[in-house]
Formats: sequence, C-alpha cells, structure tokens
Amino acid sequence: MSLESRILELADRCVKCGLCLPQCPTYRYSRNESESPRGRIAILQGLASGQLAPINGAINHLSTCLDCRNCESACPAGVEYETLFDTGQQWIRQHSRQRTIRQRLARFGRGLGLDVLTRPARLQRLHSLLRFYQRSGLQLVLRRSGLLRLVGLARADNLLPPLSASIRFDAPPAVEPVTGHVALFTGCLGSTLEQDTLKSAITLLHRLGYAISLAPAQRCCGALAWHAGELEPAMRLARSNLAAFDLDAVDAVIYTATGCGAHLLKYPQLAWTDSEKRSRAQRFANKCVEITAFLANSTWPEQINWQQTTQRVAVHEPCSQRNGLRQPDYSAALLKKIPGLDTVALPGNARCCGAGGSTMLSQPTLADALRQDTLRDIALLDPDVVVSTNPGCALFLNAGLGHHTPLRVVHPVVVLAQQLRE
Repeated sequence: MSLESRILELADRCVKCGLCLPQCPTYRYSRNESESPRGRIAILQGLASGQLAPINGAINHLSTCLDCRNCESACPAGVEYETLFDTGQQWIRQHSRQRTIRQRLARFGRGLGLDVLTRPARLQRLHSLLRFYQRSGLQLVLRRSGLLRLVGLARADNLLPPLSASIRFDAPPAVEPVTGHVALFTGCLGSTLEQDTLKSAITLLHRLGYAISLAPAQRCCGALAWHAGELEPAMRLARSNLAAFDLDAVDAVIYTATGCGAHLLKYPQLAWTDSEKRSRAQRFANKCVEITAFLANSTWPEQINWQQTTQRVAVHEPCSQRNGLRQPDYSAALLKKIPGLDTVALPGNARCCGAGGSTMLSQPTLADALRQDTLRDIALLDPDVVVSTNPGCALFLNAGLGHHTPLRVVHPVVVLAQQLRE
C-alpha cells in the first residue's frame, strides 16, 4: 500500500467531532484549528490527496505536534493518530523540499543528532568533550559572553545537565539461587545522561536475585528517527536491536525509559519486508517490560530492608507512560515500600510537560509555555524530589527548575536504590 493510500485510510476514520481539541496541548496553547489533531488530519488528507501542496505553512502546523497522544485517548472513533502522523512524516520526507535556510539547518541538525545518538563511540566522544566543556570553565565563559545565544546554542546548553565521567556498565555476578534471567535495554543515553537510572536498575534487579545481561551490541531504539519520518535509520536500528538480544536466554527485556519502551513495543508494526523478521520483532516486543511494572510484579526477598525517610515525592506520569504504553504507572506503589516516604501524584499529570521528544529544541516557545504549567504544579506541592519514568521529561523539567536547586526530577528506581540498606 502506498503512503498516500495508507494516510487516507487512517484519516478516513476521523469523523471531525472535535472531542480531541480540549485534550490537545498545542490547540489549548494556540487556539488555532490547524494546531489541533482534527486540523492536522485534514492537512494530511489534503497532502495525500494532492489537494494541498507541501508548502511551509502546512508542514509547520504538523511540526508542532508533541506526539503526546492525548487525542487518541479521547477519540470515540479510535483514530490511530500516531500511526497516521508517522506515516505523514514519511510522506513529507519524500515529497517536501527544504525551501528555507532554517528548514535546511533543522534537517541537517536532525541528521547530525541521529548520527551521534545512534553510534555509541561517537556519543561517548561527545560526552567527553561536553564534560570537558563544563569542567574547564569554558561553558561559563561562553554563557557570559553571549556567544551561545548568537550562534543558536544557548537553549541546548541550558538543557545540558552537569555530566559525570562516562562509565562502562558491567552486570554483577548473579547470586544463588537465581530468580531469573533478564536483559536490560540501556538506550542511547544509558552510559551518559542516564547513568544513575541504569546503576539503580541494576542494583535493584541484582538484589531481587536476577541474572542480568546488558547486550553490548544494542543501539538507540530508533524512536526519534521513526517519528521524524526517517524510515531507513529507524529500521536499521530496529534490526540491530533484534540481533543484539538473545531472546532464548532471557525471561524479559527490561527498559527504564517509557519513551523507548513505547517504540520497542511497536517493532512488530514497522516496515518489515519478510515474515521472519516481523515474527522476531513480535517475540522481542512480547518480552519487553517497563522496569517499574517488572519490579512491582516481582517477589521481593524478605531480607530486603529500607532506610526510613520523611521525603515527599511527587510522581510525574509522562505521556509515553499514559498514552504510549497505556499501562499503569507503578512508581507510587513501589515507592510506598519505603517506610515514612510520602508519595503524591503531580496535579495536571494529564497534560504534556512540553518536552515532546525533540520538541523541546525545535519549538522552544511552545515547549516552555507548557513546561511552565508543570513547574507551577511542582512548586505548589513543594516536594523533596520528583520522579518520572521518561528521561526526556526529566531533562526538560530539570532545566526549567535550574541546575542550582536541590530539587531534582529523577527516575523512581533512583529513589528506591538510594533507600536500600546494604
């Protein structure tokens, strides 16, 4: 089936009722029909049918979508908006011309970013360079000079958290009796920005008695490439990951980032050309489990003890958890194992925080306005720590909080591991 036919088939399910409008963060922000799911579906129908040319204005309305999928949850007709939107992105990559310098630079930047994220050796080198940039004092000099703003890098610099030295993760030896064997999906940022999360996940799984495999050949999940319409890079990454894991040797493939997990579960639906790869993709997806769900449904040894605390923890539920995985968030239930700890759901969890994958970089005004609502909710609760299962949300919210405040957004497994007694 052609991309045009696929777009029109999926879009035809939309009855234009408008129930999605109040749920859409970009529509609530702009009050522009073209910035709503209904409006974007109409644009995609126009592009696929040839009634609308792929001009800048139409494509720009599509580019502001955060892929939060709130619209899917509200849709009475069951429109598969994300599938429709991703198919539309592939069509746009094939048919649109990058007419402006800004569009050309944006596409070059996406390509460069994907190249770095999907190549572990290059990502490690970049991590080392950025850490030197921070520790040498060069970051402070460039910030004060205003040069970062002039060259358009101030925002990316603000999102960059303080970096630790890159480490090589090794799974600890299993302790007898072995509860089971699991593999850990580390993603592209595991050894850089998500070190604390992965160390904590390994600590907890080890204490529960699991033998852990880290599958060193694994790569980025491919979600950013797929949602940007970059079909070939996304498929290449999916093939690499399917080959990296020995599915016969593990009971589960555990992921810590819900954004990655939502895409890993979609592997069987990608553009496979033969049934054997599609079958392996389905088997892989069947074994993928989100870390908090896995821990919540595991048997905890009686000898595990916790340090008592009086911390108040606010639980942020990301869109990737609520609308992507469509699974319960077990963060609060797990954290209640810690004596004295108080958990409270963050008000407005049904709203997108504005991170939206790469939207935090590509749509700064929109992203910051949405983030401000979440930051206000955090301030009203005044917690000691905020937990979130999406590293992109955590990165974006931490940048909004500022890197000099003790309040941080971390993965729930980090809090759990910190409170474990030796």
